[in-house]
Amino acid sequence: MIQGQVIFTEGSYGFGHEWNLIVTNDEGNRKNFYLGQDSKFCNRILGMSPRYVVEQIGDNDLRNVEVQKKLGNFIINTLELTEEQVFNLQEWELCCQ
Repeated sequence: MIQGQVIFTEGSYGFGHEWNLIVTNDEGNRKNFYLGQDSKFCNRILGMSPRYVVEQIGDNDLRNVEVQKKLGNFIINTLELTEEQVFNLQEWELCCQ
């Protein structure tokens, strides 16, 4: 089983946030995917508005580790990613940039 967590950094010039998706499995293997800017990723890759994503996970405070995990798992489930797919993808293949 795989679990996700989204970590973020502030984007260029203070606008937007850049997301990374960290995926781990039960054996402790880990994969880090660069997703790109938050709003672009939501719109282009998930096909959802950022507001809708927040509604689905229940919070928008990405400083909270539990919210980071909810968002990571939401992305994994929405994209229907399997463990095999995750560990065969390149770190940039989910990026919206």
